[in-house]
Amino acid sequence: MIPPDYSDPFDVAGQQVTIRTMHPADRRIEAEFVNGLSQKSRYQRFHGAMRELPTKMLDRFTHPDYPDEMALIATITENGEEREIGVARYARTTEPGHAEVAIVVSDEWHGKGIGTRLLRDLRELAMQAGYRHLEVSILSDNKPMLELARELGFENTPSHSGYPEITLGKGLDQ
Repeated sequence: MIPPDYSDPFDVAGQQVTIRTMHPADRRIEAEFVNGLSQKSRYQRFHGAMRELPTKMLDRFTHPDYPDEMALIATITENGEEREIGVARYARTTEPGHAEVAIVVSDEWHGKGIGTRLLRDLRELAMQAGYRHLEVSILSDNKPMLELARELGFENTPSHSGYPEITLGKGLDQ
């Protein structure tokens, strides 16, 4: 099923940013976005070293299977070209009504509210799709992301992944 078209334009320090639904046509800007992340940001997002997205992962990321998956990207326009500066996605887990969330924002846009907007918008769309609980796994040294998740009401939940990470969850009725 095709995800709903969604668009949320807003201003950040004089620059128009648009949060919108990820589409298959976004393959190029998604690849460029991930390739442009610092090594640290890629490690924190994928919980391991990755220089570029494997083809199968890029295909999956740009073809979300709504309502089981949803992806929102934050974009700006530079020199007449759209550029991705952040992405947030959810994917259904095996637990009914639960989805796992992942987010990453371009290094130069950290601390400007992009992650907050992406997560808030994604949370609303997850609720509309019938999800009742979101969870996010964050490496324990990723303090800004831990702070953001807690600000948005996520709380510690047990993690058994074996990674040095913290799993946070949030009921969507809260």
